[in-house]
Amino acid sequence: MKRPGLFYGIWMVLAGFVLLFLYAGAGFYSFSIFIKPFEETFGWSRAAISFAMSIYLMLHGVCAPLVGYLTEKYGPKRVMAGFAVVTGAAFILVSFTNSLLYFYLSYALLSIGTVGIGWIPISSILARWFIRRRGTAIGVTMVGISAGGFFISPLVGALNTAFSWRVSYLVMGLMVWLIAVPVTLLVVKGSPAEMGLRPDGDAWDETDEPEGRSSGEVSVKLVEEEGWPFRAALKTRTFWWVAAAFFLAPMAQMGILQHQVPLVTEAGLSPAVAATAMGITAGMGGLGKLSFGRISESLDFKYVAALCFGLQSLAVFLLLFIESVTLVWVYVLLFGFGMGGVVVLLPLAVGHYFGLVAFGTIMGTITLMQSIGSAGGAVISGLIYDHFGNYTYAMILFGSMNLAAIAATFVAGRPRRYRAAEADFTAGR
Repeated sequence: MKRPGLFYGIWMVLAGFVLLFLYAGAGFYSFSIFIKPFEETFGWSRAAISFAMSIYLMLHGVCAPLVGYLTEKYGPKRVMAGFAVVTGAAFILVSFTNSLLYFYLSYALLSIGTVGIGWIPISSILARWFIRRRGTAIGVTMVGISAGGFFISPLVGALNTAFSWRVSYLVMGLMVWLIAVPVTLLVVKGSPAEMGLRPDGDAWDETDEPEGRSSGEVSVKLVEEEGWPFRAALKTRTFWWVAAAFFLAPMAQMGILQHQVPLVTEAGLSPAVAATAMGITAGMGGLGKLSFGRISESLDFKYVAALCFGLQSLAVFLLLFIESVTLVWVYVLLFGFGMGGVVVLLPLAVGHYFGLVAFGTIMGTITLMQSIGSAGGAVISGLIYDHFGNYTYAMILFGSMNLAAIAATFVAGRPRRYRAAEADFTAGR
């Protein structure tokens, strides 16, 4: 049964969308727009400028487990509001850049700030507000990542042209302070228990309220206390197989995506076609986020993961035979759609296998492994190209990695309830 009126969880989805819109659009999608202005202002090499984004991505992975832990210990509202303040300040500090070291340090601070308003705390919140509709809720929210890149990048470009790159960073900092801080303080609620509600907007019945317990206390028991503690989860085979899947698939994804334009052009297609293909790939990623969230509510998780990783594997193997524009578009549709599913499936996997007790810490730890995989993929592609003079072996490797990720999700087994006396390496069998 549903409670009458609009379920407050809808506001959680909208709040998450807005925060991810800023997190992605201002955080990393806009970075490439600043490379040339920095080059012109300071005379730095593009490699030196790009190293700031390497610092940003590395710290993102390193800080992920800590943010997950803080979210569980202090609650998402306080953590996200604090990190939103830091993020806005970091953007403003970048606008005062006058040396390369200062630039690196300010981007390090920016990385730390954006982790705290990103998908780890947001997924933790949505996992508590939704059970049956968790996939759809997370999928819709994650579209904010694609929307941020679509809308904020042109805005930054216009500000750079009309004013300067310093003004652009100042505006992004003020946007975070004026939008993200109020949203986290005024809208975000860590769980439905805080409002005496149940997940998915379900109504209470008499059996939900044992004598001497308030609705909020029961909701906490029903939802937040179910799941695996972090240390117990680490001792299971399931954790390591899930981590392996989300190490391999992102490595394969970034290994192809970061080299997609030269891959397509070296197949004999024009740079214009390659650029268009890149844009449509990102657009299909947004559709994939929506679709895989919805699909996950109808199919067993391992089959959804197999579809996601399988589409990417098929698309990569198609690249081996690209000789026409038609095959490029087939690749773009398959790879982009599957690509969007990965970011949605990670929080769903954590909730599916381990519950909510240590959701943030477990997700942060797997996110660290995902970040290592993502960073390594692009490097491996470059090394293979430098050694062999083409990407053939890279495509074979990354297509196979996606197949290995599928196998890992099947070997992970079925989710099990946590029982302290049975928390050993037999979990997941």
